[in-house]
Amino acid sequence: MKKKFILGVSILALAIPTFVTADSNIRIWMKGNLIKSDVAPYIYQERTMVPLRVISENLGKEVTWDGAKRSVNIKDEKGNEFSLIIGGKFMEDISANVDRKIELDAPALIKDDRTFVPLRAIAEAFGERVDWDKDKRVVVIGEGYDTNKIKEEKTRDLQEKKEVLDPLGLDYLYNKDMAGKSDEEKVNYERTMRAQESKVFKGYKNGDVEGCLAWFSFAKAGQFFEPEQNKNPFLNPKKDGLGIGLTKRGEAMSGYEKTEGEDYYKRDCMGLASGPCVAGLEHFDYYINYDGTFSYFRLPLHYHDTPERMIKQIKEEISKAKKIRFIKANKKDMENLLKTLDADYDQAYKNILD
Repeated sequence: MKKKFILGVSILALAIPTFVTADSNIRIWMKGNLIKSDVAPYIYQERTMVPLRVISENLGKEVTWDGAKRSVNIKDEKGNEFSLIIGGKFMEDISANVDRKIELDAPALIKDDRTFVPLRAIAEAFGERVDWDKDKRVVVIGEGYDTNKIKEEKTRDLQEKKEVLDPLGLDYLYNKDMAGKSDEEKVNYERTMRAQESKVFKGYKNGDVEGCLAWFSFAKAGQFFEPEQNKNPFLNPKKDGLGIGLTKRGEAMSGYEKTEGEDYYKRDCMGLASGPCVAGLEHFDYYINYDGTFSYFRLPLHYHDTPERMIKQIKEEISKAKKIRFIKANKKDMENLLKTLDADYDQAYKNILD
C-alpha cells in the first residue's frame, strides 16, 4: 500500500516571492538536520524548486539519469519507483502493479547541471511532510524541525566561511550584498577590488590572486580538457606561463564595432589560458557570483562564420555557464603559480580603471 502524502500546514506559503534566486540563502532541512547541497533551491513561476538527487539520496533512494531520453528514475529498496522527463508536467509512479501520474505544478528543469522539481512533488511522491520557514528561509522536509539548530548552523557556516576568506584576502568574492546589484554596479565593484594591491601576496593585485585561485579551483573540479592538467594544475604554467586576460563590459562580442546588430558584453569576464600552442590551449572565461563561486564558459579559439552567428554562439555559451566553487588553496601553491603570470597582465591591471 502506498503512503498517504502529507502537506505542511503552510504549503501555500511555498510560493515565495519571485525575486528570490538560487544565489539566496535558502537551505534544506530534512528529518532533523540541515543537509548539504552543492546547489541551492530557487524560485520558478512562484514555486520552490528543489534539487531532486540531493533530496532523493538523503531519503535513501537511488537516482539514475538517462541523457538520451533526458529522464530521471528514482527507486528504493521497498520497490517504489518513479520516473520523470525534463520539461514534463508529470512524475510517473511506475512501481509494480501501480499506474499513477503525479501532476507537477511546475515542470522539472535542469539548472547548474542538476535536476530540480517543485517541492510539492516531494510530498506527493515520497509521502513526506513539506513546509517553508520564511523567517529562517529554510525548506523543511519531514518531522523534527528545530529552529534553534538553524541558528547554530548559521553561526558555524559563517565561521567556516571566515576560515576560507582570511588566508587569501579575497573577501569580495563572498559579498552577498552585490549579488542583486546591476551589471554595471557589479563591474565597477569588481574592477575596484581587483585593481587593489593584495594584502597577502606582495607585489600582486587582488585580480592576479583571484585568477590563480580560479585556475586551481577549475582543476580541483576536474574541468580541464586534459586529465593530467586536473591532477597537476602547474603542468602547463610551468612551461608556458599562465595568461590572465580581461574582457570588459561594453566590449563588442564580434570585434566588429560597426556591424549591424552588434552586441556587447554585459559583465567583465576574466579569461585564463596556458598551453604549448593554440591547439593545445587549456582555457576558460568566468565571472564571479558573490557566494564563493564563479560561473565559467569556453569560447571557440577561432570563428569561421559571420559576425551575427559569432555573436549568437558567444551569447549561447555564456548563457550555459557552469558554476564552480572557489577552493581553499595552499598559500605556497598560490605563490608558485603567481610567479608564472605573463608580464603583460600587470600592465593591464594598472589601466583597469581607465
